[in-house]
Amino acid sequence: MSVCRGIKDPLAVAQQAAALQKVLASYGLTLSTSSDMAAFAVAKRKTRGVEPGPMHDRTVCDFSGERGFWTALTMTDGTIVGMQAYRCDFVDINLAEWCSNYMIGVYMRRNELMVPSHAKPPEGSIAWKLRGKLVYHGELWVEKELKSRKVIEMFSRLGALLAFLKWNPDAIWALTGFHMATRGYASRMGYPYIERGFLRWQWHSENVEEVEYLAVAERDFIEQTVAEARDENALSFGLANEPELLKSA
Repeated sequence: MSVCRGIKDPLAVAQQAAALQKVLASYGLTLSTSSDMAAFAVAKRKTRGVEPGPMHDRTVCDFSGERGFWTALTMTDGTIVGMQAYRCDFVDINLAEWCSNYMIGVYMRRNELMVPSHAKPPEGSIAWKLRGKLVYHGELWVEKELKSRKVIEMFSRLGALLAFLKWNPDAIWALTGFHMATRGYASRMGYPYIERGFLRWQWHSENVEEVEYLAVAERDFIEQTVAEARDENALSFGLANEPELLKSA
């Protein structure tokens, strides 16, 4: 018998998301969201000159039933300076067994070859216990001309809160590379758990690293940070207001 579990304090989640949006707005940035993944492909192509990664490519994935959405940050002139995307999957086995097989499949549908050097993550990986409603976070990019690194942190955390409200997942997960994982960026963007070697590739696509890190934020952690912010009546992320956001021309 399945148990229906709801969000403990949806109002606090919404208020925290609104507070983050307000800070971004103070920098002159407008947040938009959309479940139109075809529009995401067009926006990424126009903004960055590349196609979406396969996990957010609507030509090889099914996003019917509101299974995906993306968010953008734009300047007052309409220029997109930040993007990220989310998708929700129900994983009835566990992430360790599901992920590599699924990823190899979507890459193959785009005629890209991915060959793992290890069939599964190491024993003891958190992925062996992650199952149920899981949200994948990818495509995170913020224009490097933005001065404040906290913009990408706020943008990522805001997206996670929106995904949490939309789907009430058991966990949100992402894949990241050596630089992001080892310099603290992933943890500052809201992922308390970072694991090396979740995916290891013998042959991989051009934009994929040989060893990929798994970043995870489970439901209890998300609700804990929301409760902390609610109790303090302020954002719990240590995000101080910063002056001028853009470099001078």
